[in-house]
Amino acid sequence: MAKIKHFNGTNELSGVHRKDDGKLYGYVSKDDLFFVAGEGWQGYVPVERSIEYKSNPSRHECDDRCMNATGRIMKCECACGGKNHGRGSFVCEGVAS
Repeated sequence: MAKIKHFNGTNELSGVHRKDDGKLYGYVSKDDLFFVAGEGWQGYVPVERSIEYKSNPSRHECDDRCMNATGRIMKCECACGGKNHGRGSFVCEGVAS
């Protein structure tokens, strides 16, 4: 059974959930979360990419097929664990990766 991994940049996210705006959000580390009275838990970042990671991956080296992949949910079995998958088709922090 495949596992869905969610990323913001190269950071794999935990605690992923859908907010009122319909978008997915998660956190990088529990240390990044903090509570604001009246607003609830803060520190969540948006999900930029969702990767379907195979349960028995080949763990091959990343190549152009992986780095430039596109799609709503991309499939991966690279050695990077999905960290780099689809990164070539996104612009993060104003710089193409």
